[in-house]
Amino acid sequence: MLIIDTEHGILKKYFPQPGETEVTIPEHVRMIQKYAFAGCEKLYAVRIPEGVENIGAGAFKNCKNLFYVKLPQSLKRISIEAFYNCESLGGIEIPEKITSIHDSTFMNCKNLRSIVLPKNLEHLGEKAFYGCTNLKKVKMPEKLNYFGRQAFSKCESLTSITIPEGITRLYGQYFSDCGQLHFAIIPQSMQVIQGDVFPSNVILHFYIKNQMFSVPFTSFWFSDNIVNAMCQPEKPENTDLIIRDFVKHNDSGNLEKFLECGFVTDQKIDDYIQFAIQNQKYESQVVLMDYKHKHIGYQPKNWDL
Repeated sequence: MLIIDTEHGILKKYFPQPGETEVTIPEHVRMIQKYAFAGCEKLYAVRIPEGVENIGAGAFKNCKNLFYVKLPQSLKRISIEAFYNCESLGGIEIPEKITSIHDSTFMNCKNLRSIVLPKNLEHLGEKAFYGCTNLKKVKMPEKLNYFGRQAFSKCESLTSITIPEGITRLYGQYFSDCGQLHFAIIPQSMQVIQGDVFPSNVILHFYIKNQMFSVPFTSFWFSDNIVNAMCQPEKPENTDLIIRDFVKHNDSGNLEKFLECGFVTDQKIDDYIQFAIQNQKYESQVVLMDYKHKHIGYQPKNWDL
């Protein structure tokens, strides 16, 4: 049974009837009030008509057997915890008028395998998809300029992520406990990555002058500052750190691509060659000497290979 304020088009409360598992909301409804369906554990499907613009806080919270929800294109707002702990929800498409997904909206939707985010989405709240353990892939829209901490934490099946250009800073555990996350593309707009943003097994892919560089997000291989250096490689101190780290780990492939970006001056190239010799990184030494020979315009010194 639905309790509706017909004058204002507000669905205030749903009281499940014996054996009832599906609900079709009447067409004159414009808003689903907060906690209207909360705790209706036997509810399996809800059909929301065009014309509904607002789903209130916790509207479907703890509807653990809710599998199917079709959201109308008229929808403009989905409030905090609207689908919190809807463990059976398999997939959902967010309408294009939605520009913000609030905190914990889909938290603990353990069966959620696919999510289509609207192209106009700008804000993704904290823990928005926290604990969506079956979510494998997410395409973030280009207009997104903020997403909160732990937005995708405990998404244990997530394998890849692409951070959009609007994101410039990442602090904290956005992807903690995402054990299958191995591939993350970082935009050229990124300036700072700080804290345990990614799990240690992820490979971060940076684009610098249309070339892609791949570095592991681990402190035991690359130095603690190398990730942020890759965010702003044009700074002299960052250029120095990046090259020395590539040499130190004999990553001649990334080293060669980075040299081609043109950040290295002739005053520094000899220092890098000497650094490679001192550390017995002969593959990197060859790459540096070859770059000097081709781009700086004179023969290398008589170093032993």
